[in-house]
Amino acid sequence: MIYFSWSDMAFLPQQIYVSLFVMLLIAILSIVVGCKVKKVDPKGKTPRWMIPWIMLVDIINKMTKENIGKRWRAYSPYFVTLLLYLFVANTISIFGLPNPTASLVINAGLATISFLIIQGSGIASMGILGYLKSFCDPIPVMLPINLISEISLPVALALRLMGNIMSGGVLSILLIGIGGWFVIPVLPFYNAIFDLFSGTIQVVVFLLLTMIFAGMKIKDEEKIFDEKKLETQTN
Repeated sequence: MIYFSWSDMAFLPQQIYVSLFVMLLIAILSIVVGCKVKKVDPKGKTPRWMIPWIMLVDIINKMTKENIGKRWRAYSPYFVTLLLYLFVANTISIFGLPNPTASLVINAGLATISFLIIQGSGIASMGILGYLKSFCDPIPVMLPINLISEISLPVALALRLMGNIMSGGVLSILLIGIGGWFVIPVLPFYNAIFDLFSGTIQVVVFLLLTMIFAGMKIKDEEKIFDEKKLETQTN
Protein backbone atom coordinates (compact mmCIF):
# COMPACT_ATOMS: atom_id res chain seq x y z
CA MET A 1 0.00 0.00 0.00
CA ILE A 2 1.29 3.46 -0.94
CA TYR A 3 0.77 6.35 1.45
CA PHE A 4 0.84 10.00 0.47
CA SER A 5 1.58 12.91 2.74
CA TRP A 6 1.61 16.69 2.41
CA SER A 7 5.39 16.60 2.16
CA ASP A 8 5.09 14.42 -0.93
CA MET A 9 2.70 16.87 -2.59
CA ALA A 10 4.56 20.02 -1.59
CA PHE A 11 6.74 20.58 -4.63
CA LEU A 12 7.41 24.18 -3.61
CA PRO A 13 8.73 25.60 -0.33
CA GLN A 14 6.14 26.32 2.34
CA GLN A 15 6.80 30.04 2.06
CA ILE A 16 5.43 30.02 -1.51
CA TYR A 17 2.10 28.55 -0.41
CA VAL A 18 1.88 30.96 2.52
CA SER A 19 2.66 33.83 0.14
CA LEU A 20 -0.23 32.77 -2.12
CA PHE A 21 -2.46 32.60 0.95
CA VAL A 22 -1.40 36.11 2.00
CA MET A 23 -2.15 37.50 -1.48
CA LEU A 24 -5.54 35.78 -1.52
CA LEU A 25 -6.30 37.17 1.95
CA ILE A 26 -5.39 40.72 0.88
CA ALA A 27 -7.43 40.37 -2.31
CA ILE A 28 -10.54 39.24 -0.39
CA LEU A 29 -10.04 42.01 2.18
CA SER A 30 -9.70 44.61 -0.58
CA ILE A 31 -12.91 43.42 -2.27
CA VAL A 32 -14.86 43.45 1.00
CA VAL A 33 -13.59 46.91 1.98
CA GLY A 34 -14.20 48.22 -1.55
CA CYS A 35 -17.81 46.99 -1.55
CA LYS A 36 -18.45 48.58 1.85
CA VAL A 37 -16.86 51.88 0.78
CA LYS A 38 -19.24 52.12 -2.19
CA LYS A 39 -22.21 51.95 0.18
CA VAL A 40 -20.92 54.78 2.39
CA ASP A 41 -22.58 58.17 1.94
CA PRO A 42 -19.76 60.67 1.15
CA LYS A 43 -21.82 63.49 2.68
CA GLY A 44 -22.66 61.55 5.83
CA LYS A 45 -20.68 60.65 8.90
CA THR A 46 -17.55 58.57 8.33
CA PRO A 47 -17.92 55.05 9.81
CA ARG A 48 -15.44 54.17 12.53
CA TRP A 49 -14.19 51.07 10.72
CA MET A 50 -13.19 53.27 7.78
CA ILE A 51 -11.02 55.70 9.76
CA PRO A 52 -7.88 53.45 9.98
CA TRP A 53 -8.04 52.78 6.23
CA ILE A 54 -8.39 56.50 5.46
CA MET A 55 -5.43 57.30 7.72
CA LEU A 56 -3.31 54.57 6.11
CA VAL A 57 -4.05 55.70 2.55
CA ASP A 58 -3.57 59.35 3.51
CA ILE A 59 -0.13 58.65 5.01
CA ILE A 60 1.00 56.70 1.94
CA ASN A 61 -0.34 59.42 -0.39
CA LYS A 62 1.56 62.15 1.48
CA MET A 63 4.80 60.17 1.46
CA THR A 64 4.37 59.43 -2.25
CA LYS A 65 3.72 63.08 -3.08
CA GLU A 66 6.87 64.16 -1.23
CA ASN A 67 9.11 61.64 -3.00
CA ILE A 68 7.49 61.19 -6.43
CA GLY A 69 5.76 64.49 -7.17
CA LYS A 70 3.08 65.01 -9.78
CA ARG A 71 2.94 61.34 -10.85
CA TRP A 72 2.11 60.17 -7.30
CA ARG A 73 -1.29 58.75 -8.31
CA ALA A 74 0.39 56.08 -10.47
CA TYR A 75 2.62 54.92 -7.59
CA SER A 76 0.38 55.11 -4.53
CA PRO A 77 -1.66 51.93 -5.22
CA TYR A 78 1.53 49.87 -5.50
CA PHE A 79 2.91 51.29 -2.27
CA VAL A 80 -0.32 50.56 -0.39
CA THR A 81 -0.37 47.00 -1.74
CA LEU A 82 3.30 46.53 -0.88
CA LEU A 83 2.70 47.78 2.66
CA LEU A 84 -0.23 45.41 3.25
CA TYR A 85 1.59 42.39 1.82
CA LEU A 86 4.81 42.99 3.73
CA PHE A 87 3.02 43.63 7.03
CA VAL A 88 1.00 40.40 6.82
CA ALA A 89 3.94 38.37 5.48
CA ASN A 90 6.34 39.68 8.14
CA THR A 91 3.99 39.05 11.07
CA ILE A 92 2.12 35.92 10.03
CA SER A 93 4.52 33.71 12.01
CA ILE A 94 2.60 34.81 15.13
CA PHE A 95 -0.13 32.41 13.95
CA GLY A 96 2.34 29.56 13.48
CA LEU A 97 2.89 29.95 9.73
CA PRO A 98 6.31 30.47 8.13
CA ASN A 99 7.13 33.99 7.01
CA PRO A 100 7.10 34.28 3.20
CA THR A 101 9.64 37.10 3.46
CA ALA A 102 12.11 34.67 5.04
CA SER A 103 12.49 33.18 1.54
CA LEU A 104 15.10 34.73 -0.74
CA VAL A 105 13.03 33.83 -3.81
CA ILE A 106 10.01 35.84 -2.68
CA ASN A 107 12.14 38.75 -1.52
CA ALA A 108 13.97 38.73 -4.84
CA GLY A 109 10.63 39.00 -6.62
CA LEU A 110 9.55 41.96 -4.49
CA ALA A 111 12.94 43.63 -4.91
CA THR A 112 12.81 43.10 -8.69
CA ILE A 113 9.40 44.78 -8.94
CA SER A 114 10.64 47.74 -6.89
CA PHE A 115 13.82 47.85 -9.02
CA LEU A 116 11.78 48.00 -12.25
CA ILE A 117 9.58 50.76 -10.82
CA ILE A 118 12.68 52.73 -9.80
CA GLN A 119 14.26 52.42 -13.23
CA GLY A 120 10.95 53.12 -14.94
CA SER A 121 10.69 56.34 -12.95
CA GLY A 122 13.99 57.50 -14.41
CA ILE A 123 12.94 56.67 -17.97
CA ALA A 124 9.55 58.41 -17.54
CA SER A 125 11.19 61.52 -16.10
CA MET A 126 14.37 61.87 -18.14
CA GLY A 127 13.57 59.93 -21.30
CA ILE A 128 15.59 56.97 -22.55
CA LEU A 129 18.61 59.02 -23.62
CA GLY A 130 18.62 61.09 -20.45
CA TYR A 131 18.24 57.94 -18.37
CA LEU A 132 21.23 56.31 -20.07
CA LYS A 133 23.30 59.49 -19.73
CA SER A 134 22.62 59.58 -15.99
CA PHE A 135 24.84 56.54 -15.55
CA CYS A 136 27.79 58.66 -16.71
CA ASP A 137 27.22 61.38 -14.09
CA PRO A 138 29.20 63.23 -12.94
CA ILE A 139 31.92 61.97 -15.31
CA PRO A 140 31.94 59.06 -17.81
CA VAL A 141 34.54 57.21 -15.71
CA MET A 142 31.81 56.61 -13.12
CA LEU A 143 29.83 54.38 -15.51
CA PRO A 144 31.00 51.01 -14.07
CA ILE A 145 30.48 52.16 -10.48
CA ASN A 146 27.00 53.54 -11.25
CA LEU A 147 26.01 50.30 -12.98
CA ILE A 148 27.20 48.20 -10.04
CA SER A 149 25.33 50.40 -7.57
CA GLU A 150 22.11 50.02 -9.57
CA ILE A 151 22.44 46.25 -9.94
CA SER A 152 23.26 45.80 -6.25
CA LEU A 153 20.11 47.68 -5.18
CA PRO A 154 17.60 44.78 -5.56
CA VAL A 155 20.14 42.37 -4.06
CA ALA A 156 20.52 44.59 -1.00
CA LEU A 157 16.73 45.00 -0.62
CA ALA A 158 16.13 41.24 -0.79
CA LEU A 159 18.96 40.22 1.53
CA ARG A 160 18.20 42.93 4.10
CA LEU A 161 14.56 41.87 4.35
CA MET A 162 15.37 38.15 4.52
CA GLY A 163 18.09 38.59 7.14
CA ASN A 164 15.95 40.66 9.48
CA ILE A 165 12.95 38.34 9.24
CA MET A 166 15.04 35.19 9.72
CA SER A 167 16.81 36.66 12.74
CA GLY A 168 13.72 36.15 14.90
CA GLY A 169 13.71 32.40 14.29
CA VAL A 170 17.47 32.17 14.84
CA LEU A 171 17.19 33.97 18.18
CA SER A 172 14.41 31.60 19.25
CA ILE A 173 16.62 28.61 18.52
CA LEU A 174 19.47 30.20 20.48
CA LEU A 175 17.20 30.85 23.45
CA ILE A 176 16.02 27.23 23.46
CA GLY A 177 19.64 26.08 23.27
CA ILE A 178 20.57 28.23 26.26
CA GLY A 179 17.51 27.81 28.48
CA GLY A 180 16.19 24.47 27.31
CA TRP A 181 12.58 23.59 28.14
CA PHE A 182 12.32 26.45 30.63
CA VAL A 183 12.28 28.98 27.77
CA ILE A 184 9.40 27.39 25.83
CA PRO A 185 6.57 28.99 27.91
CA VAL A 186 8.08 32.42 27.26
CA LEU A 187 8.66 31.94 23.51
CA PRO A 188 5.11 32.82 22.34
CA PHE A 189 5.31 36.23 24.02
CA TYR A 190 8.84 36.79 22.74
CA ASN A 191 7.89 35.83 19.18
CA ALA A 192 4.80 38.04 19.23
CA ILE A 193 6.72 41.10 20.37
CA PHE A 194 9.75 40.48 18.15
CA ASP A 195 7.74 39.63 15.01
CA LEU A 196 5.44 42.62 15.38
CA PHE A 197 8.23 45.08 16.20
CA SER A 198 10.85 43.88 13.73
CA GLY A 199 8.31 43.01 11.02
CA THR A 200 6.71 46.45 11.12
CA ILE A 201 10.08 48.19 10.98
CA GLN A 202 11.10 46.17 7.92
CA VAL A 203 7.86 47.17 6.18
CA VAL A 204 8.69 50.84 6.69
CA VAL A 205 12.33 50.38 5.62
CA PHE A 206 11.51 48.50 2.40
CA LEU A 207 8.74 50.96 1.51
CA LEU A 208 10.81 54.07 2.22
CA LEU A 209 13.82 52.79 0.28
CA THR A 210 11.65 52.10 -2.75
CA MET A 211 10.10 55.57 -2.56
CA ILE A 212 13.40 57.36 -2.00
CA PHE A 213 15.28 55.60 -4.80
CA ALA A 214 12.37 56.11 -7.19
CA GLY A 215 12.28 59.80 -6.24
CA MET A 216 16.01 60.13 -6.87
CA LYS A 217 15.41 59.16 -10.50
CA ILE A 218 12.82 61.91 -10.99
CA LYS A 219 13.74 65.48 -11.89
CA ASP A 220 13.37 68.00 -9.09
CA GLU A 221 11.06 70.26 -11.11
CA GLU A 222 8.57 67.39 -11.47
CA LYS A 223 8.32 67.04 -7.68
CA ILE A 224 7.03 70.62 -7.32
CA PHE A 225 3.45 71.04 -8.45
CA ASP A 226 0.25 72.82 -7.53
CA GLU A 227 -1.86 70.13 -5.87
CA LYS A 228 -5.11 72.14 -5.98
CA LYS A 229 -4.65 72.85 -9.69
CA LEU A 230 -3.89 69.19 -10.34
CA GLU A 231 -7.04 68.07 -8.50
CA THR A 232 -9.26 70.46 -10.49
CA GLN A 233 -7.78 69.14 -13.74
CA THR A 234 -8.34 65.50 -12.80
CA ASN A 235 -11.88 66.17 -11.54
